Amino acid sequence: MVLFGWVFSALVIIGCSINLNSRDVMNVADFAMNFHNRMSNYPYAFKVVEIVSDEVQLSPPARLKYILDILAVQTFCRNQGNLNLTLCELQPKAETLRCTFSVLAVPGNDHIPKRLLSHHCF
Repeated sequence: MVLFGWVFSALVIIGCSINLNSRDVMNVADFAMNFHNRMSNYPYAFKVVEIVSDEVQLSPPARLKYILDILAVQTFCRNQGNLNLTLCELQPKAETLRCTFSVLAVPGNDHIPKRLLSHHCF
């Protein structure tokens, strides 16, 4: 067990290549955007339209820290409650946000809650 911890720590310190599943990345981006929408006072919800960049880091125990840079566009859906943004159409010539999110998640597992560590939109 000690050896595993040492090897795992070495991977975190040195870094390693992790195959990012685009579905997992999009799931995390949607989670973060939904959280941002709920915490904002925008009249209309924003929806992720592009992931500009993504990075992932191992984070014990058995989680990944996703660092995402995304573009989001305002939709026709009113910003209230927990929306299913997949059903929301984009407004033409709508306001665009550029956001950076840091999210802790277990890839491929929606039963273990994700945690938004930081977010910044401008």
